[in-house]
Amino acid sequence: MNWSRSFAALGLALGATMSFSAVAADTYDVVFGKNKDWLFTGYEYLAPTDVANIDTNLKALAQASQMFRADGTQLVVVLVPSKIRIYGNELPASRPLTTFADQLYGKAVNALRAGGVHVVDLNTPFMAIPDRAGSNQLFYKLDTHWTPKGAALAADTIKNYIMGVPSLAAAWQATPPVQYKLTWGDRPKPSRSRDLVHYLPPGTATFPPEQILSFDVNRLTPSTAGLTGAGEQIGVTAIGSSFSHANTGYPNALRYALQRDVLEMALPVDQGPWYGMLNYVSNEYKASKPKLVIWEIPERELRSPPSATWREARFRIDNAQWLSKMKQQLK
Repeated sequence: MNWSRSFAALGLALGATMSFSAVAADTYDVVFGKNKDWLFTGYEYLAPTDVANIDTNLKALAQASQMFRADGTQLVVVLVPSKIRIYGNELPASRPLTTFADQLYGKAVNALRAGGVHVVDLNTPFMAIPDRAGSNQLFYKLDTHWTPKGAALAADTIKNYIMGVPSLAAAWQATPPVQYKLTWGDRPKPSRSRDLVHYLPPGTATFPPEQILSFDVNRLTPSTAGLTGAGEQIGVTAIGSSFSHANTGYPNALRYALQRDVLEMALPVDQGPWYGMLNYVSNEYKASKPKLVIWEIPERELRSPPSATWREARFRIDNAQWLSKMKQQLK
């Protein structure tokens, strides 16, 4: 498949005129929603100018998937859909969802699958949730991340995808079962998740904490690990961005959905997905190779290749060199 042609054609055919230059992942252009009660990051407005980097990243993911498979591990890529699409009707008229950004997710999923990548489509189930701006809120209004309900839906969708692909289901079956129980709270509670608020200019009106319903996940199967953790086999790794941090509830939601223990690894935003994955396969992966690696990547990071110039030099690597180093570790 001609990856570049697929995305270049997307940009040209749409005639999109919006140009949002790539910026550092920790730099935010905060966008107020139409009613001033939702906040968004302009970093999610990917544009035709990002096509070359998107192309590079899709090719890298396809090659990484082949490397993991050849090494006996199944890779599952989870693309977190952009908040600006899931809540496009909350955007202001001055910053609408462009056609390019609207169609990017589906194009990316199709391209990855054509390249042999097992990729979970979260956009479709997220968009299908009724009242997702109300009682079924999937993203925080004041934060870039998903709510516990969003994390739970993501985990359940990942489980269903894994069970529907024979090679993935076989890999899951080969991992030690662990029983978990999930219990939702009886009422919403104030949340401290509000990362976008911190980027607002001084003097901006304050926002009260969001009232969010959360859940607890408890392990019912006794652990076989000793005091040092030795002896406990974990066959599933969940690696990703801050969406994969324990505070989001996503790792525990995965444990419950899969009924498996999960090694969780949330990569710092300054590292990005590429450096973080290379570091993982060079260390933890070698120490205890899993059957399944679930790699969560925010859709907005499709514009950030391994060589992204806005990252610190220590976290930047030539695109071809990243693939070469991955190949050295996965053999």
